[in-house]
Amino acid sequence: MPAWFASLAGGGLVGIGAAAFVEKLVPVFPSYVLYIGVGMQTSSLPRLYAVLLTASLGSTLAASCWYALGRALGHRRTETLVVRAGRRVGLDAARYRTLMAGCQRRPFRLVLLGQIVPVVRLCVPLIAGVLEVRAITFFGATALGNALWNGAFIGLGFILRDHTRDSASAGIGAVVALLLLETSLAAAWRHRLRRAPGG
Repeated sequence: MPAWFASLAGGGLVGIGAAAFVEKLVPVFPSYVLYIGVGMQTSSLPRLYAVLLTASLGSTLAASCWYALGRALGHRRTETLVVRAGRRVGLDAARYRTLMAGCQRRPFRLVLLGQIVPVVRLCVPLIAGVLEVRAITFFGATALGNALWNGAFIGLGFILRDHTRDSASAGIGAVVALLLLETSLAAAWRHRLRRAPGG
């Protein structure tokens, strides 16, 4: 994690909210690196709730920026942007349109799941913006999804802090395990897309 980002995350609730916003807006490293670290620095249960609320608010505000961008760009330009960025994980135009169709049918469910699936965390808010999903549906699903995602890793960090003498090594071990899990999930995602009709 860059030193400036670690410093930001360590700057109290405002810093944590800002770090969560930056991470969701420009995801330059896995979010669980941030959230496990934040959880390990949390000193009490009441503080944990405040940290979770603040981080989820920051993430939701950043997702709202992607939502607004989708509305501003429209379908064609958003598709070009998503497909270009998603080539590494097999997200081609056909898969993008499948996500679009899913969001049209079940917007709350897809937006919610989009916050807890690493491969699609950015493109789902864009798609919701393109489709002009109702604001209350988007914000509700996004806030809930972010609370689940952020809370899982903040909570894990908090537990590691309380149950191990060597919290740094435990945190590193958890991050390595999660990186391996994410790599496996990404590989499974690509395999599923290749086997799907039109793949």
